[in-house]
Amino acid sequence: MDGTSYWVVNGKVDLDPFSDPQIKSPEQLMQRSGGVHVNTARKGTVVRWAMFASNWASLYYVAETLRNLPGPYTFEFFLSGWFTQTVTDPGEAYLRLHDLIVKSDIHLRQKTFVKTMDLDISSWVPNLLADVYKERASDPDVTVDCVLDPETNRFIVDRVGENSGIAKLFGMQPDTFPCLSGHSYDHVVSSAYKHVLRTGEPHYDHVVASLPMNQTAHWFTYQRVVLPHNFAGGRKGVSVVSEFGKVDINLL
Repeated sequence: MDGTSYWVVNGKVDLDPFSDPQIKSPEQLMQRSGGVHVNTARKGTVVRWAMFASNWASLYYVAETLRNLPGPYTFEFFLSGWFTQTVTDPGEAYLRLHDLIVKSDIHLRQKTFVKTMDLDISSWVPNLLADVYKERASDPDVTVDCVLDPETNRFIVDRVGENSGIAKLFGMQPDTFPCLSGHSYDHVVSSAYKHVLRTGEPHYDHVVASLPMNQTAHWFTYQRVVLPHNFAGGRKGVSVVSEFGKVDINLL
């Protein structure tokens, strides 16, 4: 495959991964579907992937085929930003790629990371979140409403807006994985909800989370604003507005 550009998905070469209508961009294919991009030319081979995507089978495939590809070998992998390493010898490149695969497993014991941010100094905040935070109100169409159950002291998803972050990936039913209570993801992301209820103030943070989707775990990065919300019957809870995008969380 000298002088070519191709994708490796689920451990095998996929000559037309964008035939899937759900894959709309190389970034989506790489970060959400675990695609690994390989580009070869006379100047060498470049391998690009997202470090915490579900792509081990594809990376192992690339490692086993490196000796058939022209060197030097440049690895470009995404964490909180893009990192680049170049190795000349194919044997060393094989070992280095395996080493990077192992390093991506260091953090898999924890599947969710949250970092509270100062919205006033963040340069990455989406316009929607900035407006929601400033106005302390949001369109129900983009929010996920969570009500506090006083018996269990847990937050239960009451409603999913049709244009919310969850709805775009998992649909509007409140029984998909991100909406269920009691697991580790729920425990980590809902810790901010109680703080919002105590203070009555909006909360802004960044999140990195591994979520099961189509029987495969995928890493997602998103930002969110959490607002206090009063429900019918005097019940207390929160409204959450999320936007997928860049986050200021470095997992290494």
